[in-house]
Amino acid sequence: MITYNIVHHIDGRIRLKVPFIKKLRRIRNLPDHIKNLSFISMPSGIKDIRANPFTGSLVIVYEPKEVDVIEFIKTTLDSLSSSAEIQNIIREVS
Repeated sequence: MITYNIVHHIDGRIRLKVPFIKKLRRIRNLPDHIKNLSFISMPSGIKDIRANPFTGSLVIVYEPKEVDVIEFIKTTLDSLSSSAEIQNIIREVS
């Protein structure tokens, strides 16, 4: 399971601490789609997702009237947690 904590949240922007992201720095030859988070589908209303592997933070910029960002986070992280590729990475960095 991918855990997270909400660090800061105002309408339109949320920052999370996601320890998994920080652990990714230790993996050599990490696929680009994992590094740049391009495997995460962004529904209408999500403007940008940026990860900082040095701090383990994730910033999501969104349109508050178009998307329930908390539901998006839960759904996305639950889906990532069940991905075989992500599970292999989690085992590698644990």
